[in-house]
Amino acid sequence: AELHFLSGRLQGAKRAAAERGELRFPLPVGLTYDDEGMTVIDPDVEVQTAVAEVFSLFRTGGSAYKVVSGFKGRKFPLRAYGGVWAGQLRWGRLTHSRVLGVLSNPSYAGTYVFGRYHSNRVVSPGGVISTKTVKLDRKDWPVVIYDHHQGYISWDD
Repeated sequence: AELHFLSGRLQGAKRAAAERGELRFPLPVGLTYDDEGMTVIDPDVEVQTAVAEVFSLFRTGGSAYKVVSGFKGRKFPLRAYGGVWAGQLRWGRLTHSRVLGVLSNPSYAGTYVFGRYHSNRVVSPGGVISTKTVKLDRKDWPVVIYDHHQGYISWDD
């Protein structure tokens, strides 16, 4: 029972930090934390250009497929989060699913969001516990702070 209370207190502290916009989590490529812990646009001009180009191509083409075809022959940055490459920037082919991820990420619009996904634990009839992640609707996000940091686009875009 004590572990349950500790877990609840930790989750409460995490939620409070998120409501202040201070809970840090891995940022998408093109954004980074500065020395004071503030979210800023990545100082690497190549990264800035690649991310901005995704939004530019989407504006003119209107689809993720047009963005992918516009990037043909060029590479797109990806920040590695685990293993030997943790934290390092790698360049690779821009895929359709990656474009959709960039276009749907509110961080690129300068918006701090906590709770876009919810995890549910499920016990199978055989007793195996698995975790299922569910993407929440925008209206159900528990913490949204507009204009939290400079973005590549505006929220209205």
